[in-house]
Amino acid sequence: MTREEAIKSLQNIIEYWTYKPTEVEAAKMAIAALRPVSRERVEKVWRGKWDVSYDELNGFTYVTCSKCGDETVLDGCFVTTEGEPCGLEDFCSVCGAPMTDEAVEMVMERMEALKDGKGD
Repeated sequence: MTREEAIKSLQNIIEYWTYKPTEVEAAKMAIAALRPVSRERVEKVWRGKWDVSYDELNGFTYVTCSKCGDETVLDGCFVTTEGEPCGLEDFCSVCGAPMTDEAVEMVMERMEALKDGKGD
């Protein structure tokens, strides 16, 4: 069911269930909650970031997901000279949080496909 189909169904409840004020109010609240997903909402709710540190003594990079806290130890340096992570996955393998701009864009494309009814 697409977002538009859900809204239409809820609008039918409002129109025909006037004798059930509780259900009508619930339908109105549901319609208000069915707003399109924006990039800002994806960024705020789902996006994580890699917290990385490189241990020069043993040659390991410690990578932690800011969303779920999962820590991975990688053999080698995965940190730029500016201290930014490099060569890491776009998504956390444990919680699935998008970690890069490209990953957020992929999530947005999936959400658009679902909204348009192409994700069945």
